[in-house]
Amino acid sequence: MRKARQYSCLCILTAALLMSGTLCSQDRDKTDQPEKVMDVLGVKPGMVIGEVGAGHGYFTFKLARRVGESGKIYANDISESALDALKKHKDDAGLANVEVIRGKVEDPLLPKAALDMVFMVNAFHDLDKPVELLDNLLPSLKPGGLVVIIDHDPERDPQARGHFLTREKVLEKVKQSKFEMDRIETFLAYQNIYVLRPRNGKA
Repeated sequence: MRKARQYSCLCILTAALLMSGTLCSQDRDKTDQPEKVMDVLGVKPGMVIGEVGAGHGYFTFKLARRVGESGKIYANDISESALDALKKHKDDAGLANVEVIRGKVEDPLLPKAALDMVFMVNAFHDLDKPVELLDNLLPSLKPGGLVVIIDHDPERDPQARGHFLTREKVLEKVKQSKFEMDRIETFLAYQNIYVLRPRNGKA
């Protein structure tokens, strides 16, 4: 009887975790390594960061906790339903340092000259106007600001083939923009991390 009760309690707990997305988040943490990513990219307390294509906020809330109360995250998306979910999540979590912005296809409408860094996590491949959007990020960066693109590499992730952009395609889009590649980090299992800086250092 005791084993049956324990099993029943475990099933209820598992179901609750699945409904809340906790288990999925834990699995994603293992592959996406958000804490290591932020360490490598130098995300620190007090920074102001924009996130393009924030979706429901998986990476948004990692960033928000890292930059702390003295920092700020501008979470952008063009999907109203995604932003509604993100708003509810941030309110439930009590994160006052997250501001939600609904942008346009070619312009995320982030504040001007305000950002230390911009993140795009698993979003760049879905952009309809990637070059135009990159160019419209430039006025939002502070001097020395960087743009970070994290996206699956079809050559390293077979499931990403046919949907995600190859490294060559990403580099091609960057070359067409007002940015240039600073470096590419490849320590993640399936994703490349492209770090961009303004061309000629002009933010």
